[in-house]
Amino acid sequence: MRRAFFRLFAEEAADIAAGRYRVPADLRTPPDLRALLAQARRYYEEAGTISRRAHRRGGAVETRKIAPAGLPSYYVQNFHFQSDGWLSDPSAEIYDTQVESLFTGAADTMRRRGLPLLLDEIDRVAGEEGRAPVLVDIGCGTGRLLADCLVNRPHVDAFGLDLSTAYLRVARNHVGRDRAAFIQAPAEQLPFADHSVDILFSVYLFHELPAKVRERVAAEFSRVLKPGGYYLHIDSVQYGDTAMDIMLEGFPRAVHEPYYDAYCRQDLDALFASGGFARVEGDERIAFLTKVTPYRRCEA
Repeated sequence: MRRAFFRLFAEEAADIAAGRYRVPADLRTPPDLRALLAQARRYYEEAGTISRRAHRRGGAVETRKIAPAGLPSYYVQNFHFQSDGWLSDPSAEIYDTQVESLFTGAADTMRRRGLPLLLDEIDRVAGEEGRAPVLVDIGCGTGRLLADCLVNRPHVDAFGLDLSTAYLRVARNHVGRDRAAFIQAPAEQLPFADHSVDILFSVYLFHELPAKVRERVAAEFSRVLKPGGYYLHIDSVQYGDTAMDIMLEGFPRAVHEPYYDAYCRQDLDALFASGGFARVEGDERIAFLTKVTPYRRCEA
């Protein structure tokens, strides 16, 4: 595990040195120490609340009391036992700190192992067709990878889609209001016309979805992608990918991930093949606790 952790950062350093993408913004600018201390205080306050909630009966579903009408039932619960689930500004504002703490500072770097593949596909579409590709981040959350993508390739027609208005507000501020359009919508009902999107990607989305919803989302991806379109799947490693299966087994109970175990057993190639996708051979990569898998929609 330790070797995999350090290999992750070595691979990113090699990509940056080779000019595959720019040094990430948070590594180029000095930190705001006052803001960091304030965020640390909020993080530790929330950590205590999470611990108490994890040991309280019904703590995993209490967000249903505050959920707006119209959200899917699977969505309105306390994933990770976090306060308000995905449904409030405080949750959105502390989320990135929580995730980086959980993964010992590796979360953004794991996401960015997919960045060179996205940038290559943007360049391919722009070069072959002479236009800005349509790029959509499904379940964009706070927009971390979308922001990295647009810093490196600003001339794309970009969209960030999520169910949480709070997380969309954070994403809009992080990415930049003029760089992308942000839409509240579920992944299983995408607000795009048939065959209208060049590139889709999702980050840590599918392990938060029930099995039947995963099937519907895969079908929607097939509907909106153009023939030959590209989908980049970035999510947790699965059983058998690494020697860390015992960690995967305990994760859903420790942090309330109700659909995680089933996801780790999912045959991804079969899931996406049902929608006419084929895995791009040779480009899959394991990045510590994350797996990056590219798919291409069949031409016909």
